[in-house]
Amino acid sequence: MFRKLQINAQRWMRGRYGVFDSLNKLLIIIGLISLVAGNFISIMSWPLLLLAYGTFIWAYYRLFSKKVYVRSNENQKYLRLKMKYQKKFKQQKTKFEQRKEYKYFRCSNPSCKQQLRAPKGRGEIKVTCSKCQQVFIKKV
Repeated sequence: MFRKLQINAQRWMRGRYGVFDSLNKLLIIIGLISLVAGNFISIMSWPLLLLAYGTFIWAYYRLFSKKVYVRSNENQKYLRLKMKYQKKFKQQKTKFEQRKEYKYFRCSNPSCKQQLRAPKGRGEIKVTCSKCQQVFIKKV
């Protein structure tokens, strides 16, 4: 009986996206958080519950969609956006960890704005921008 049910489910899922990807995971997490928050907050909880059910519906729509390439492209866009913000966060974390050893500054060329670093405690040094090759003097 369970084998027949499994075969029917596999047949129904054939040609559908059916992938629990990163975007679906995010949608489910947002839905769960807003569902829990909506149940604990008694005043004006309906927007959170609406958000929860909306994200659950969107996640299941994506899961059962037959537009495989469209869903895959959605996930790729999400991953690019996620990596962009992770990269910025990682850069800020590295700058914070190295704040005692290095001085961070931008190139003096207004059109370049390349971020540069130099070891602290060296006084005035001649800096060459790695992007535009402009040379300027900076006190570090």
